[in-house]
Amino acid sequence: MREPISHDLPRVHPVLVQSPATPAPTHQGLADFDPWEAEWQARAWATPPPSVAARARALIPYQWLAEALEVIALALFMFIAVRGVAQNFIVDGGSMEPNFHNGELVIVNKVAFREISIPLLPFLDRWRPFGLPEPGDVVVFEFPQDPKRDFIKRVIAVPGQTVEVREGRVYVDGQVVDEPYLSEPPHYTYGPVTVPDGNLFVLGDNRNNSYDSHSWGMLPEKHLIGRAEFRYWPLDSAGRISSHPLQASASDGGTPSQ
Repeated sequence: MREPISHDLPRVHPVLVQSPATPAPTHQGLADFDPWEAEWQARAWATPPPSVAARARALIPYQWLAEALEVIALALFMFIAVRGVAQNFIVDGGSMEPNFHNGELVIVNKVAFREISIPLLPFLDRWRPFGLPEPGDVVVFEFPQDPKRDFIKRVIAVPGQTVEVREGRVYVDGQVVDEPYLSEPPHYTYGPVTVPDGNLFVLGDNRNNSYDSHSWGMLPEKHLIGRAEFRYWPLDSAGRISSHPLQASASDGGTPSQ
């Protein structure tokens, strides 16, 4: 007998065929077309990466520049801060002789008469925590008629006081002022005049060669720069500047004119 005919096809097991792997991108062989590639690869492999020390050395110029800028900024800040408190001035002329001479250098305290006003605190209106100008103070100020010029004079009278100059003497409130620092008495007359509020009466120590209040009038306090505190040139005259507080002389020399 014949074997029954089977209509089933033989099972075929699929076989996975791996395609050839695509080669990774490479520069091999590029030298055949680019003559510079071989030299670049040789240098890349021959030059090691920079070390930490080498990188630090490369940053040294920038560090030096940063430090220099920091020093300059600090010096500028200190200069501005110091200039807000004190300032040096050159004595120009002989109006304060024999106590100050032409070319001498002095330091002026700019906060000596600084005025502080706080609107929210009415009791602190025009508050002067460092004091008021007093007779005898040597002050530096802007010349009222030409603020570009700075003068140095001595305060003789303050607001409310009456000043007069006659017979070679200065009178304040009817009393002769004792001024041992003068080399010669004044040869002019002035007053009597009462100093108004917010003003000062100032004179040069060289009374007969000084352009001061007896010539151009009262000094408004708003023109004050500060009080002369220290003389630092010439060196043989360096030292603190005395204010010579003005006092009435033992002999009043008569009664001032009315």
